[in-house]
Amino acid sequence: MRFGTAIRETDPGLRLELDGFYDREGRRMCFRGVNIAGNAKFPPFIPFQESCWWDLLASWGFNMVRLTIFWEAIEPEPDTYDLCYLAKVLEMVDQASQRGIYILLDMHQDLYSRTLCGDGAPAWAMPKDVDTESNDSFGGQFWGAAYILSRDVRASFTHFFNSADLKEHYKNAWLEVVKSVGDNPFILGYDIMNEPSCGNIPNDCGQFENRFLKSFYQEVISAIRELQPSAVCFVEPHVLDMYTSKLTPFQADRLVYAPHLYNPLSITLRFNPIPEDLLFQALLARHQEKARALRMPLFIGEFGAPWTMQPFYARDMAVNNALENLEENLIDCVYWDFSVKDVDAWNGEDFSLLDREGRARGLKVNVRPSITRLRGCCAFQHFDPATKKYTARFKSEPGNPPTVIRIPKLQYPDGFRVCLSDGWAEFLEDTGELLFYPSWEGRHQILVTTPANELAGYSPAFVLKPVPSRSP
Repeated sequence: MRFGTAIRETDPGLRLELDGFYDREGRRMCFRGVNIAGNAKFPPFIPFQESCWWDLLASWGFNMVRLTIFWEAIEPEPDTYDLCYLAKVLEMVDQASQRGIYILLDMHQDLYSRTLCGDGAPAWAMPKDVDTESNDSFGGQFWGAAYILSRDVRASFTHFFNSADLKEHYKNAWLEVVKSVGDNPFILGYDIMNEPSCGNIPNDCGQFENRFLKSFYQEVISAIRELQPSAVCFVEPHVLDMYTSKLTPFQADRLVYAPHLYNPLSITLRFNPIPEDLLFQALLARHQEKARALRMPLFIGEFGAPWTMQPFYARDMAVNNALENLEENLIDCVYWDFSVKDVDAWNGEDFSLLDREGRARGLKVNVRPSITRLRGCCAFQHFDPATKKYTARFKSEPGNPPTVIRIPKLQYPDGFRVCLSDGWAEFLEDTGELLFYPSWEGRHQILVTTPANELAGYSPAFVLKPVPSRSP
């Protein structure tokens, strides 16, 4: 075991395959990220500007973020673009990339618009027969039911997907974003629309998803690729068919299937009468099956549990169960969310890793060791928050390049013990990365524990104590 300092890549050079992203050296990139953020659903639509938050996210080991942006913020009036807002988005992209954090830009909406207790579309994009001041939409704990129960919410989505003019405005808003952020290599991709809804258009046989939504996606994607030919685009299913999507394969490549994965019972009722782990496994299997049918990699764009769940330990239990399933299947995922203020201001939802006073919470389960670059295949990983024991197993050939595992200092303030099945490892203090170089072809195992834990049967074993960081 030896220590080293980090050399940050300036050109990630990622390529997309059926099972996910790969770096220039052929290693599978594994993304663990966080959404930023729910508090951006209100003006000025920017989650935060202070650079200290990026330092915090990097120290917790997150290697990507899903950054919410809003049509209303980009185009507050028809054909008038807010250059100040776009400059702030660019600043956030730059701040993230300087820390090696990848960015997925997400054009966010809920319930179509703020005028309907949601977010997304500007007021001028509302149908003429929907009153922006008085309508039948509603917020609060059961806001999601408005997708079905609100006549005005349904009318707004129906109008949008039948309006060539509005879809053109939406596309052009995306183009302003793409032009603004340029060709930053840390842009992971573009999430075309968050949780789209069909309105009054039927989808029982996939009419909405395959005639309206897919064509809309393909039009926006084609326009984006005129500016960025290699752009990777993320597509989501109809929100009300999240686990029963009828989407059929696209006539385009470099696409990622990015559904969300929440337990609908615990999200709505704030408790779950069904064992969390069993339901999550079943819903995840649905997403995996659909991704295979679409011939796209699966990327969970949102998952999480509210802090209002009962009993008090239910939230951490739900998030840990989710992460265990995602880790065991090596599925990229993004937790919802990281709000630095007004953490529960939007319809009373409270998922943030910071509380109202700005104190961190939930890190015992959310911040954990994980593979970030895998050289090999057949990977398995598991972390036990109670014992701090992390296990990674995979197959690979010997030599370079190494498999990289992020080891958050937060979990191991007194250092950690590393046990290897073979080979040797190097620890980069500045980035918290463990680089593993196997010595034989076949299966390898890495165990990480606290210094006090003794694990027999693995050699060599090293205990790493925390030391001051050095600049690269």
